[in-house]
Formats: sequence, C-alpha cells, structure tokens
Amino acid sequence: MEIEFNTENIEKCRCLECKVQKSQCVHDKAILLQEGALGSSLIEPKEFPALHCASGIEHCNDLNRKEECLCRNCPIYAENDLETGTPTLYFCLDGSSTSCCLGEENFDEERVAETLRHYYRRTD
Repeated sequence: MEIEFNTENIEKCRCLECKVQKSQCVHDKAILLQEGALGSSLIEPKEFPALHCASGIEHCNDLNRKEECLCRNCPIYAENDLETGTPTLYFCLDGSSTSCCLGEENFDEERVAETLRHYYRRTD
C-alpha cells in the first residue's frame, strides 16, 4: 500500500487537526503554506506539516507525543485500510504507511512499551 502525496489527499488529510501536531514548528509551516505555497505544485512532502501516511516522519521536533493521534478518524486512513499497514498510527512519529521506524537501527524500547501500554490495556 502506498498513499500518494497529491492535492486530493492533502484536502482530505486531518493531520493539522491532530493534537499531536499542536507545535510552533507545525504552526509556522502551515502559515507559510497559507501564504501561497499550497497553490503551487512545488510543495515538497517534508515542507508540508501533514499527510504523514504518504510523506513519512514530520521534520518538526516539538510535536506533542503525549496526545492521541486521530488517524482512525481520517478519510484517507479508512479509504486505504491503513489499519492493516505498518505502522498503524502516529505516521508523523513512526514513518509513512509503507515503512516503520522500529527496526534494529532505530529500535526504541520505551516507544514500543508506550505503544503496547496504549493499545493493550488489561480488562480484568
């Protein structure tokens, strides 16, 4: 599965509404885009603070990693069945829908533990 970085998907994307994305860096990038860059076809994925399922990891370092992402509420997520991809969420932190940054090189035990705690809660 591969998500295209195109105007249609940019318009559907909900990343900028996500609480994870509430950062000064993302805000500044969004303002630059509103000032005219979005109308051109010259946008580089790394300059666009959204559509991470297509473009991969966000280049801002001040994302709020304590907030819950809203990928499951995104039309692109549903249309492309991203629940079955890798990674399944937090594309801005973990890479595009076709890659994952939990390989040997980038293995982060705390990040894995946090993910497991978030998704596998005890029910007893």
